[in-house]
Amino acid sequence: MLEAAIAGESVDYKAYLYLGIAYEQLGFYDKAIEALKQGMDKKGADRGMFLVNIGNNYVRKQESKEAVAYYSKALEVNSSNTSALRNRANEYLRLEEYDKALNDYKLYLSLEPDAYQNERIEKVIALLENKIDKIAKQKLEEERKRLAEEKKQQELLDSVLNSLSNASEDTTNLSAGSEDVEQYSDNFDIVD
Repeated sequence: MLEAAIAGESVDYKAYLYLGIAYEQLGFYDKAIEALKQGMDKKGADRGMFLVNIGNNYVRKQESKEAVAYYSKALEVNSSNTSALRNRANEYLRLEEYDKALNDYKLYLSLEPDAYQNERIEKVIALLENKIDKIAKQKLEEERKRLAEEKKQQELLDSVLNSLSNASEDTTNLSAGSEDVEQYSDNFDIVD
């Protein structure tokens, strides 16, 4: 019925929205995305809501980067769209972009101080802060080790070069002299 409805003239944007939701529930994520893209520019459509729903379908397709892109577009339309913000934070977490996830979760809490998920999000924030701190410490340690290894290699190279320089001072040059050359006769006797 919804497919027939969008085939007509002067279609209400809600038909596209409901069709997209129906396709999503049936597991037809590409069809859902297509229907939502067609409907988001219709008169009266809440573009941000359509963009969030498109992002949700990309999540179901396990395409986190695309989902993040659509959640970001939804936030461009309405920077206080908490659904887009929370969902984007979740996808940043899947992508292991912890700093971005942390920022989105904190902003979400500031916009939704009474949301039912806040306690869980606060736990995630604490875990993220701990993880980010560990990653930073690990990177510092890796950098310290890298610099120490570079220094060690440079010292070894300097030592080898110094050794080669010292060895070259102890050598003498050979030259072809003009000493007498003995003459040999052409007659050779071969004895059996």
